[in-house]
Amino acid sequence: MPRIFDSEIYISPADEWIFRGNKIDKEEILQYFRNNLHGNEKGVYIENRFGELSEHGYVRIDGFPCHVLQVELTDSGMVFQTDDGRSYPFGEFEIYETSDGGLLGLRSLEEKIKYRFTWNAARELADHLEEEDGITYLEWKEVKMEIPKYTGEVLVPLPTDYT
Repeated sequence: MPRIFDSEIYISPADEWIFRGNKIDKEEILQYFRNNLHGNEKGVYIENRFGELSEHGYVRIDGFPCHVLQVELTDSGMVFQTDDGRSYPFGEFEIYETSDGGLLGLRSLEEKIKYRFTWNAARELADHLEEEDGITYLEWKEVKMEIPKYTGEVLVPLPTDYT
């Protein structure tokens, strides 16, 4: 059974990772945290493993912990490159439109960890987006599908208990 606790890490609305009031800006640390970020019914946590021991440090999120850096269009599909060091093919990664007209991504099996599209990634996707009567559509390879509006919350609070 993992040790479960408040990591004291906060992700601000500006997507900054903050520990006890200090911004975390070492890229290798952020990469480690993003690679080990998980969600469950209680919230979002960073999983650390030490041999057979593990711990789950929960984080409070008011922004986006991860970002889509690039959208790659290939003959076989659309692939989203992210700053957690992963590549997600379309189908395993869902795109939503935010209330302010931005783009948000979610891994299909992970509803609490949200990805903000960087300007470059959004620009790469823009050639395949079309707006009609206030609805945004993704058009690609003879397919036209509506980009749904995201109605959930971006913020993820800390759990109220750690048992």
